Amino acid sequence: MEAWSTHHLFKKALDENLQESSADNAQKYAAKLRSKNLPVIFSLRHLSKITGTEYLSLHSTVNRKKDSCNYSIFSIKKRSGGRRFIHAVNHPLFSVQKFINCEILQNVKPHHSSFAFHRSGGIKKCADMHCGAKWILSFDLKDFFYSIKESSVYEVFAELGYKSLLAFEMARLCTTRRLPQKADKYLNYQDIPILRNYEQSKSYPYEFNHFQGVLPQGAPSSPMLSNLVARTLDEALYSFSQENSFIYTRYADDLTFSATRLPEGKSIGRLKMDIISIIRRHGFIENPKKIRIAGSGSKKVVLGLLVDGDRSRISKEMYKRIDRLLHAATKYGIEDTASHEGFKSAYGLFNHLKGLLLFVKDVDFKRWEFFQEKFQEISGPWENLI
Repeated sequence: MEAWSTHHLFKKALDENLQESSADNAQKYAAKLRSKNLPVIFSLRHLSKITGTEYLSLHSTVNRKKDSCNYSIFSIKKRSGGRRFIHAVNHPLFSVQKFINCEILQNVKPHHSSFAFHRSGGIKKCADMHCGAKWILSFDLKDFFYSIKESSVYEVFAELGYKSLLAFEMARLCTTRRLPQKADKYLNYQDIPILRNYEQSKSYPYEFNHFQGVLPQGAPSSPMLSNLVARTLDEALYSFSQENSFIYTRYADDLTFSATRLPEGKSIGRLKMDIISIIRRHGFIENPKKIRIAGSGSKKVVLGLLVDGDRSRISKEMYKRIDRLLHAATKYGIEDTASHEGFKSAYGLFNHLKGLLLFVKDVDFKRWEFFQEKFQEISGPWENLI
C-alpha cells in the first residue's frame, strides 16, 4: 500500500482539474474509461445525476460535513470473542457506494490469490486450494478495513483513469472519519503548512482537514476496495510463496499458506517472521492471537472448512451450532435468543445467522436450503433496529 502524502493528493487533484477542461481531453478521457468497461463520470455533479442523489449532499460528504448523519454504528459478537463494529450507511450515500461497487469496482479484477467479495471467488474455492496440504500457516490482518486510508482508495480510482479531483471525491464518498470509540487511532493526522494555501484558494472546492478517513465496514464499496488496495500485498506474498513452494490465498483479512513440505533450510519460525515482515511493509498489521500453524498430524482447517481430504467440507460442529441457533430463534424468539447468546441486539444475531448461512450456501447448497427454510421463519422488530 503506497503512502501518498495528502499534500501530493490535493496538489495533483487541483492541477489536473485545471488542465482537463478542453473538449478534446474530455473525449480522450471518456474513451480511456470505456476501453476498460468503466462508466464515464466527469465530475461529482455528473455522479449525482447518474445516481439520482443531491449534489449538495455529496459535496458536503466530500467536505467531511456529514459523517455523523451518513453512518450509524452497531456491533455484533465475534465467534472468537470481542465485537465487530458495523457502519450502517444512510440511503442516499448507500446508493452512490452501491453504484461505485457494481458499475466500477466489480469490473476490475483483483489479484488471482484473492477470493473474497467478487463473482469468481468464494470460500469453498479458496479452501479447496489447500486440500491435502501437510503444512498450513494462517494469519489474520488486524482491523483490515480501518487500515486502509482514503489516500490508498484515491489511488485505486486514479489508476483506473478517473480525473484526480473526481478520484479524490469518490475516495471521500467511500471512506469515513466516524469510527467506534478507541478506533480513531487509525485516522492519520497530517499538518502540512503548504496546504493552507490550497484551503484559501478560490479554485479548490473543499476545505482542508488534517485527518484521512478509512474504509467503513458495512459500506457496499468497502469490500472490493479493500481487495484492490491489498493487491500489492497479494503480489508480494504470492512471490514469497512461489519462492518457497507454498500456495497462498487471501479471503478478506484471512491469509493462508500451505505446502506439502517446508522449504529446505528454513524453519517454520523463520517463514512466519518473513510473512509478518511483508504484511507490515505493506501497511497492514497481523493479529498475533490468530496466527495458526498446523503441521503433520494436526487438524487442517481453512476458513472454517476442513481440508484434510480431496475436497473441503463443513465440520459437524458448525452444522450443530447453526441448527441450535435457528431452533432457539424460531422457538423462543430472536430477541430472547440474542440476549441468551450474548449479542447486543436481535439484529446482530440476525446478521450473524445470515452470514453463517451464506457460508453454508457456498459449500453445501442442499443443507443451506434446509437451514434457509428455518431462517425465513425468524421475525423481529427490524424497523426499530436498523
